[in-house]
Amino acid sequence: MSSVLAAFEMAGLLTDLENGALTRTTVKDRGSDQAALLGASLRYLIQRGLVEENGDAFTLTDYGRDVCQDKGYLVWLVGGYGEPLRRMDAFLSGDKRYGVDYPRDGRWVADGAAMLGRKDVVPHALRLLEGIEFDTALDLGCGNARFLLTVCSRFGASGTGVDISPEAVVEAEKAVREAGLTDRVRVVRGDAGDLNSIAALADTQLVVTFFLLHEILAQGRDALVAYLSDMAGRLPDGARLLIAEVQPPAEGDHRPWFTPEFTFVHALMRQTLLDSKGWSEALADGGFTVREVLEDDMPGGILILAEKAR
Repeated sequence: MSSVLAAFEMAGLLTDLENGALTRTTVKDRGSDQAALLGASLRYLIQRGLVEENGDAFTLTDYGRDVCQDKGYLVWLVGGYGEPLRRMDAFLSGDKRYGVDYPRDGRWVADGAAMLGRKDVVPHALRLLEGIEFDTALDLGCGNARFLLTVCSRFGASGTGVDISPEAVVEAEKAVREAGLTDRVRVVRGDAGDLNSIAALADTQLVVTFFLLHEILAQGRDALVAYLSDMAGRLPDGARLLIAEVQPPAEGDHRPWFTPEFTFVHALMRQTLLDSKGWSEALADGGFTVREVLEDDMPGGILILAEKAR
């Protein structure tokens, strides 16, 4: 079910299904092979209780709408990590390595994260930002730049987004144009882990890192603290840092959804996660003072607002 629903979203069909715009006629109007596969997919979703037929239209059931509330998680996992997870046998046998032979798909990692973040993270993040003042924002690992655009639109700031994925940058540049913010927001392809290449830091009042710092942590805690210290040294006094991360499941915590999957996928990438106490301690060692820690609606998700220590 996850694979089929993620495929519908990635092919641009899930919105039609959600809106009742996917009909027998629109299915038949496609090429014969595509129509046959789409018809079989819809029959499967009907059999699983996710979809029903109402006259000529295919619509989601209440159960289907409940599941599709979490479509961002499905796209992130199936679209972003489907290929390396399918190759687990090669990793376990030692014949292949994650990232070298079978990497994740950066576009769908970014798009899935943006979708799940829009529902479960962004509303809480915006409330945190309402309590501070800033004119310039820098989003490290910006993905499709939707959050950066939201921040710049709501708070009247100018912004820069940095992402290493060429696919994500293409999507981000398109989003900037569609938002009519090319005069205030720019997106560049670059490694967010290489602060030497990010000149905008010197004039940035707000840095955003959503699900980035655990990738720095993969090199060890010392590397994370060094990265934070380098960032703090480049930022102007009073600059803020807004972090979104996911805590690992606590011992004995049998959460049914997402947190164990997130932890497992990052273990596949040889990355570990910290709890809120661990992040706060690393930030303090890296030259930042934690101002607020907030749990959001993402399972295990936390937001941390920190300030460059004086």
